[in-house]
Amino acid sequence: MSKKSKKTSLHKTEKSLTREEKLERENELLRLENSYLKKVKAFQENPNAYLEKHKQRWYANLNKKDSK
Repeated sequence: MSKKSKKTSLHKTEKSLTREEKLERENELLRLENSYLKKVKAFQENPNAYLEKHKQRWYANLNKKDSK
């Protein structure tokens, strides 16, 4: 599907949503944005700790995969 047809189908979908559905969608997007901004803030305040925390998760997951 081309970019143009994606935009048109998205636009048509938005028009067919009820007011409540639009508000629920906006709420969902705001929650995602808030979550992202919290992660960015945590990284900016202490990049080493943030990276270390996520490195440990990645390393633990890697070991789980290797042990199977």
